[in-house]
Amino acid sequence: MSPRHTSGPRRVQGWSLVEMAIVLVVMGVLGVALWSFLPLAPKVAAGDVAARELAQAEQALLGHVLAHSRLPAPVLVDGLGMLPVEALGLPASLRVRYQVQPALTVSPGDSFSPMLPPTSGTIPAVNGLDFCMALMAARALTLNGMEGIPAAFALMHGGPAGHDRLAGAAFALPGSAALGERVVVAVGPGEFASRLGCPDRVAQAHGAARAAYTAHDLMRVAHEYDKVRTFAIQVAGMNLDNAETSEIFAGFDVAYGVFIGAMAAVQTAVGWPPDALGIVTGIVSHIVAVVQLALAIDSLVSAVQDRQDAEAALVVANNQSAAAQVNLTRMRALASASLLHAQDLDQEGLQP
Repeated sequence: MSPRHTSGPRRVQGWSLVEMAIVLVVMGVLGVALWSFLPLAPKVAAGDVAARELAQAEQALLGHVLAHSRLPAPVLVDGLGMLPVEALGLPASLRVRYQVQPALTVSPGDSFSPMLPPTSGTIPAVNGLDFCMALMAARALTLNGMEGIPAAFALMHGGPAGHDRLAGAAFALPGSAALGERVVVAVGPGEFASRLGCPDRVAQAHGAARAAYTAHDLMRVAHEYDKVRTFAIQVAGMNLDNAETSEIFAGFDVAYGVFIGAMAAVQTAVGWPPDALGIVTGIVSHIVAVVQLALAIDSLVSAVQDRQDAEAALVVANNQSAAAQVNLTRMRALASASLLHAQDLDQEGLQP
């Protein structure tokens, strides 16, 4: 058999000159773009490192306040106020400029004193709540270079490759053109108080103190009411004694009325056969005896009713006194629990 021959043009495998030219042009454009952006890479990286280290320093300062109820004072290094990295547990290689309100670096004392009941006998506790009061007092103060903006503290970072640029550098507002490559973070008293949770904790402590005082007043009212109920028992007892005494006297009056009636009958019998005067005298004596006996019986009935009413009133007074005792016990427990809660919040401060 003869071999088969295919007819038609043969296709050349590979890149054409036009395709290679297009690829070279694209690569050239990308190279120029990368060359123009390449100097920015170290700056972006330096900015990320500075922001990360400043955030780490801020968290360390926050923890220092929670632990010591004050901010640390700067340490002098080559005449500059620097962040005390050793006291904050930060790396010794970290060099950050640091300035702070001097009033915030000392113990605030017992600045936060919620009004508790006078019988509480609490011991003043210096903690983060007192530092919150110090921050409130410092809300109108500023720092060097902050142009009158209230600031509790400020940090300045020279960049990971430019710590030497801190020498002689002055603080300025964050974002100002005078900073150059340096990064500044300034935290105001209000912002720092919010980070610490001061508004919520101070409000809770004040609310608990007011609740404790209210519970104390309710306990005092319950105590006075219990005294009134005790006095009511005494009055009811006196009324019962008086009613029993009146009943005894009414019984004597009835007996005396019976005696007068008997005497009138005797007097009539002695004058028998009766004459006109004896008859009249006997009738009058009987009438007087009957009237006195009727009055005595009425007094006795009233005295018995009064005694029964006094006995019922005494039972009511005893029941009311028992209820007042229960209420007083409950108010004492409420006052004690409210005071303990307020004291706990005051002593815990900003601790979670």
